[in-house]
Amino acid sequence: MASSKEDVASQALARLGEPAISSFTEDTDAAEKVNQLYEPTILSLLSRYQWQFASKRAALSIDGAVTPANEWGKAFALPTARTEIVGNPYRVYNSTALRAPEVFEYELEGRHLLTNYDTIVIEYTQRKAESLWPGYFERLACEALASVLALPITENASKEEYHAAIAFGTPAQGFEGGLFGVAMRADHMGDPPRSLLDESDPMTAARFGGYR
Repeated sequence: MASSKEDVASQALARLGEPAISSFTEDTDAAEKVNQLYEPTILSLLSRYQWQFASKRAALSIDGAVTPANEWGKAFALPTARTEIVGNPYRVYNSTALRAPEVFEYELEGRHLLTNYDTIVIEYTQRKAESLWPGYFERLACEALASVLALPITENASKEEYHAAIAFGTPAQGFEGGLFGVAMRADHMGDPPRSLLDESDPMTAARFGGYR
């Protein structure tokens, strides 16, 4: 399993027949291209699917320094963009209770969630460190990065197409085949269905440790 960005980037470069890098800031053409393209590629992968391994549930705090200028009475601060949260929250609750119902009476404005609720809990995709990636996502990331780096580094369009097909499959598959499809299935199998996580059932609560 990768332990750093440099490990992932070097694996991607190896797929292109290029030497490894030790730093994104070293004085090489490969490192310069990697430095430009690495993070946008990873964030794009994380935003393409609701990865369970990167899912996080967090209670937000009210930002007392912000007064909403519309009908909402409270402004909750969202996690730091890009370094913590990828995209927008995909579920919002007004309670920390297990199995709390999802709510929709809110508005996102910049880095704040505006609402009239007193409590806000969100589920979102977190930008996990490379050392925490499961193997299926690491393999996908390496191939996706290889496809992105192929043209600017090797100037070989065939390599770009080859690695893109390995990563995402074909247009007929909606680009959800290849390692992306494998990763989605593995990620789904690694997380219990939401319907099983019912606090009224002590067996499922004990098995899965409650709703996360």
